[in-house]
Amino acid sequence: MAATQTTTDAILDGALREFSRHGLAKTSMSDIAQSAGVSRTSLYSAFPTKVDVFRALSSRINERVLAAVIAAISTAGTWDERLQTIISARVGWVYDLLRASEHGRELISEKNKICGGSVLAANDRFEALVAGVLAEASLETQDEARLARLLIQSVNGVLEQASTREEAEQGVETLVAIFCAGLTAGR
Repeated sequence: MAATQTTTDAILDGALREFSRHGLAKTSMSDIAQSAGVSRTSLYSAFPTKVDVFRALSSRINERVLAAVIAAISTAGTWDERLQTIISARVGWVYDLLRASEHGRELISEKNKICGGSVLAANDRFEALVAGVLAEASLETQDEARLARLLIQSVNGVLEQASTREEAEQGVETLVAIFCAGLTAGR
C-alpha cells in the first residue's frame, strides 16, 4: 500500500530534521520514523532505504526551489529586476541548506553524489531560466547560457563565503546589480 501524501510529507520533514541534526551517515531509519511520528513499518513501506528517503527529499527540495523561481519569473518588471528576483528566490533555499546545520555542506555533497542526475537537471533548468531572462535584455552577445552559468557560479561563491543569510542576500543583490550594469554599459 502506497503512503499517503501526508505520511510522505511527515517522513520527508522528519528526515530533513534528522539529516540536519546528525548528517546522512549517522541518521538511522529509526531516527527518521521517530522524528516523523510514523512507525518503522510505515517508513519502510514508503521508502525501503535511507537513500530512497534522501532522494525523495532532494526531489522535493528541487521542486520547491523550481516553483519559487518560476513564481519569481512571472513577476512584472524589467529584465534586470526579474533577474534579481529569480536569483534571490533560489538564494534563500540554497543558503538555508548550506547553513541550516553543521551538516549542510555534507548534505549538499551527498545530494550531488546520490542524486547527481537530478541535481544536474535542476541546475540546467535554473540556468536555462536565467538565460531566458538574459535573452530578454537584447544583449549584443548571443551566449546567454554562458553568462547565466557565470552568474550562477559567482552567486554560489558569495553563498559559500557569507556568514549570515542577510550577508548572502546583500552580497548576491550587489553582485547581480553589478553584473546587469556591466552587461548594459555603453548601450
